[in-house]
Order: sequence, then C-alpha cells, then structure tokens
Amino acid sequence: MNISVLCELQKNTNITDDYFIIEFGWQGPSVKAGQFFMLKPVFSSVFLARPISVFEYNPQNKTVKFLICIKGKGTEELSILRPGDKVQLTGPLGNYWADFLPENGKAALVGGSAGVAPLAALVAEKPNYYFHFFAGFKKGFKEKEHENAIVGSALKANKFTISAEDGGNALNGRIVDFIFSPTDFDVILGCGPMPMMSALKKKCEAHDVPCFLSMEGRFACGTGVCLGCTISTASGNRRVCKDGPIFSSREVSFNE
Repeated sequence: MNISVLCELQKNTNITDDYFIIEFGWQGPSVKAGQFFMLKPVFSSVFLARPISVFEYNPQNKTVKFLICIKGKGTEELSILRPGDKVQLTGPLGNYWADFLPENGKAALVGGSAGVAPLAALVAEKPNYYFHFFAGFKKGFKEKEHENAIVGSALKANKFTISAEDGGNALNGRIVDFIFSPTDFDVILGCGPMPMMSALKKKCEAHDVPCFLSMEGRFACGTGVCLGCTISTASGNRRVCKDGPIFSSREVSFNE
C-alpha cells in the first residue's frame, strides 16, 4: 500500500557540498528498508518527481529521512528546501531487502555513494542480523563526523569497511575489491553506481554467492504505469519501480 501526501519538511541538514539529509513527519503506511518515495517540492522547476530511497524510518516518532547526493536540478532543488516547505511524498514504493535475507546467516551489504542509504536502513531494521557493511565513495571525507552522518546506521553493523577511490581518510580503492572472500556470506546485497554493481555481480556469480541489487531507472510515475523505467532482464522486460527496485544479480545485465 502507498499513498501520496503533502508533507512539511522538518529538517534539512547539509553534510558536505554534495550530500544532505532531509527529514519529514510520516503518518502513512509503515516503511521497509529498500523501499523508496517519489519526492517533488510544491514549487519546482522540474516536471518529474525524484525517486529517493529511504535512509531512516522511525516508527515511534513517525519520521522518515532521505540521504541525497546532488546530481542534477531535481536534487539541487531538494537541497535548498527549508523547514516548513511542502513536498509531495508518494510511497512507500517497491520491494524490500528483508525478503532476500535468509532466516539465519551472514550478509554483506555493499553501498556506493548515496547507495549506502537503503542498506543502512536495513541495519537499523534488523539489529540482530549479522552484517558486514562495505561503503565506497569517490572521495574520502575530511571530517569523521561527515562520514558518520552519511553512513548513518551502517556503523551499527557487526563489521564496517569504508574505501575511497582517492584514498582520502579511508582504504584506497574500489569497495568491491575489499570483499576478499564472498563465500564468507550467505547473501550479498548491493546498491550504488552501475560500475560498482556490475563488478559486484561478477564477483558474486564467479563464487556462486546469491546477490541482489537495487537498480536505477528513469522513473516518472513510480507505480509502474508509465513503463519509463523498464529494463531488460533474463525474465523479460521488468519495471524497476514496480517489480523492483531489487532484483537478483542473475536477472540483470550491465552494458559495458
């Protein structure tokens, strides 16, 4: 079940020049890690809402947070909103990580850039599950408090590994390269830039480890009506918003 509600922004926290966190009160249906919302400010110069994965959902105080990396006009507009500004939230949408976790086991969570958000939400949702969280970024963070804010609940995982491709204040390199033994895990979940997920798919399939990926698409409606986010999979054409966004790595392919 999902609904569309006009919500007032409660907080907008700039973390770095690229990342920020926005928070809303949410009285609608319960939210599960891996799901997303379509967000559109009331006053906007862009036509389409932006699909944003849930970073944190607090069922006690009824709030939902989104970690966002500025990539274009739509996310830039969200970054300059102030408390009290109204935003149309449609959600929660899509499937969720918990459906792909074995009842008991160990899971590796691999997030790149803002792709850490839905995986951090899973750590909060399943506090008794064994997680090794791998977080990768293009650039390291100069301040530890910035890093901690961006990875959020991921810090509560059993193990945490962070890398930066520029080597700044982190392991130097691409995060997938630091998954030395994929067979240590019963399942690996990933969300992030396409090159990262392609590399993760190859590594997991080479070791026959189940892997599930949260995919991106050109979302227009977020409910599967417009077919704008359709991708070709081993099971035929699938809609990222309605059939996903989470798919088995064996279903999806990457054009390289």
